[in-house]
Amino acid sequence: MKKEDEIWIIGTEPPCPRCHHLNEMVHELASELGLSIRIRHLAYTDGEAVDFADRMGLEPGTAKDVARKGDIPMDWQRVFQLASVAADAAEQKQEDVCCPSAAPWTPELDEILRPCQDKALDLGIMMTPVLVLSGRICHQGSVPEREQVKTWLAEAYAKETENPENQRLVEVLGPGCANCETVYQNAFEAAKRLGLDEQVRIVKITDIREFAKRGVSVTPGLIIDGKVVSKGKVLNVDQIMQALN
Repeated sequence: MKKEDEIWIIGTEPPCPRCHHLNEMVHELASELGLSIRIRHLAYTDGEAVDFADRMGLEPGTAKDVARKGDIPMDWQRVFQLASVAADAAEQKQEDVCCPSAAPWTPELDEILRPCQDKALDLGIMMTPVLVLSGRICHQGSVPEREQVKTWLAEAYAKETENPENQRLVEVLGPGCANCETVYQNAFEAAKRLGLDEQVRIVKITDIREFAKRGVSVTPGLIIDGKVVSKGKVLNVDQIMQALN
């Protein structure tokens, strides 16, 4: 798969609540639509993100960069309160998640940062979070509406929904932690090395209600053609290649 066909969410690293929420939303919608498109989260400081923004005549940055460059007064204390890790995040039940999550996204966080979003492009800044589909910016600076993102995905990758009947199915199960993401990316790399890009459909399942239905009690989970291959292990590329053979 060419890089220009991938889905990118460009944001902060580690992901802030907005970047995390958009990333999970895109994974969920791609799964709903049956899309086997590689989804990547790139830090806005990553070389690929910087080069991409440069081709658009922009520079990647956060709301803070926009506010600084545009001299926009902001209530940063309130922003930090909304974006901070929830105090009880580390106390979440082990069966629900495999690692503590960031504070949940709220519309209020987008609204308080709206002045920065409105000025970002005029100031030459591609403001996080950024959604890139098929090599073009679909949205930047906030979390778009779920139905809008679903429409964008369906339009950008219409051909990908036409899956051949003999295509193999690889499912990576996890709520969105680093280990789950590693297995997900390794699955794409394994298929690529085996020359199976067109024969394998790879999707990420983030809905915890689906884990038990598929026989996965500990994440990350890897299922190939309906068979549970791994639970609670971070398989490397070679191990997934062996499972696909």
